[in-house]
Amino acid sequence: VQCGLMIFGAYWVGLSSIIFSDWSFILIRTMIGCVGATFVTNQFWCSLMFAPNIVGTANATAAGWGNLGGGVTQIFIVWCLFKPFQA
Repeated sequence: VQCGLMIFGAYWVGLSSIIFSDWSFILIRTMIGCVGATFVTNQFWCSLMFAPNIVGTANATAAGWGNLGGGVTQIFIVWCLFKPFQA
């Protein structure tokens, strides 16, 4: 399920390069937003795969890595966008 959701998301991210109108932007952003469901499947998978005494730690670690990735992406994108404007 998680792999399928990621492939689904990759398809829509690829299509985002051809946005040509308001409705296509809304449609593509909505579909990309659905990829957020991978977090739910990841938490469910962690709950099944790890022993009950460490499942909380496994879920917290998985969520933390996701938050770290989001934070690094935000910093990197800002750097990429503003670096060309510096003299």
